[in-house]
Amino acid sequence: MGFRGWWNRLYADENAGPVNQEPLRVALQLASADNFLYFTADIAFWVHCGSSDKVPDIESMWDIARTGITHRAEEVSTQYRLIATERVRAELNVVLGPWRPVGQSPVQARGRCFSVTADPELVAAVAEHERSKSQQLVISWDEQRRQQQRRQMCSLLLNPLQATAWWLLDNPDKVSEVLEVAKTFQEVQNILEPATTPSESAGKLVDELLTTKDEALRAGAIHTLKKFFLSYGREDLAAQLQVFDDQACDTARQRTGSPTSPDKA
Repeated sequence: MGFRGWWNRLYADENAGPVNQEPLRVALQLASADNFLYFTADIAFWVHCGSSDKVPDIESMWDIARTGITHRAEEVSTQYRLIATERVRAELNVVLGPWRPVGQSPVQARGRCFSVTADPELVAAVAEHERSKSQQLVISWDEQRRQQQRRQMCSLLLNPLQATAWWLLDNPDKVSEVLEVAKTFQEVQNILEPATTPSESAGKLVDELLTTKDEALRAGAIHTLKKFFLSYGREDLAAQLQVFDDQACDTARQRTGSPTSPDKA
């Protein structure tokens, strides 16, 4: 059996068209995965009408078949970038080979793709874009690796014990130098470790409010704290605020020249 016989037997079915039918060979523009860039596919296709009572005219049959072949072809072509012309050609022969109905019409069609091409300049541009993306990905991976190394190095420089241990792992034959290396890492830590600033305590913040020279601010703070303590049943703490309240009153009298109250005379 020759190739032609094998081909016809492989794709023939009960609705297959006549074997000796002359195909229509066309150049189809097929969309690619790259927006607005197209393949040109050299495709031959055959047409057959499976229903004898609903046969359209011959011109309509070819138009319907061409539409069906184009839709089937673009299901493949839109999955690939413009540089994959040979892959698209091979895939098209798999998809277009069998007879398939076109939509709801009685027309069936099958095809064969001889070649797939694309504009060489556009192919070169897409290939360059692919190379650029690959390079950017490699650069990104390298930068991530360097950032990880920097974080690890910072951690080691601020931890003399770990730094010394790593050094000893890389230099197992230099045990006699471990003490000197450890001292060096300790000195590095003392230089590089960020200075720790004492955190502000709540008590210190309250003290600043109660001893401020701004009388209105101090009076407001005392009043607010009293209400807060009393709302939680802490009369003892509210009573302690009386000292600051008395100090505020004394300061006000001294400024106005008013006499001190009898109970404080």
